[in-house]
Amino acid sequence: MTHANEAARRYASALFELAQDKGDLANVHKDFKAFVELATGSEDLTRLLESPAFAREDKVKALAELAKKAGFGALFAKFLGTMAQNGRGRDVIGAQLAFDELYAKQRGVKRAVVRTARDMTGAERQRIESILAKAVGGEVELTSEVDPSLIGGVQLRIGSQLIDASLAAKLERMNTAMKGA
Repeated sequence: MTHANEAARRYASALFELAQDKGDLANVHKDFKAFVELATGSEDLTRLLESPAFAREDKVKALAELAKKAGFGALFAKFLGTMAQNGRGRDVIGAQLAFDELYAKQRGVKRAVVRTARDMTGAERQRIESILAKAVGGEVELTSEVDPSLIGGVQLRIGSQLIDASLAAKLERMNTAMKGA
């Protein structure tokens, strides 16, 4: 998974403050998310962002054209151009992650990741979201991952806190206890 380096965080923070001042946070968030989906789905766009073989001016022109065709707002389009002009194209994805964190924090949304051994049903997911919303006292954005090595049960991460109720963890605890006996 990509992460946000310090430069990406600074760019994201600047964009966040500017979008907030202009009352355009929701639109910028939507545009940023859509751009990253485009970038992760296109080898050509990823290559354009990351490769030093393209001149900065060419990157700026290409991203401006893409932003226009995709219908992105002027603020986000200018942000993309600025990152490209400053040689930070490879940091756009990280900046989106940092922007997304700031946006969730501003809205008071808690992020949680649930890992299960198999895909959850819609009802199971809804139940977990409901329990978490009550536990944290607010809105929860739940991301789910499948990890067959858990065997059964769930792992739940909210922020830096991990609750491991997986069968694999229980077996490991039993194994450790038996070795100590």
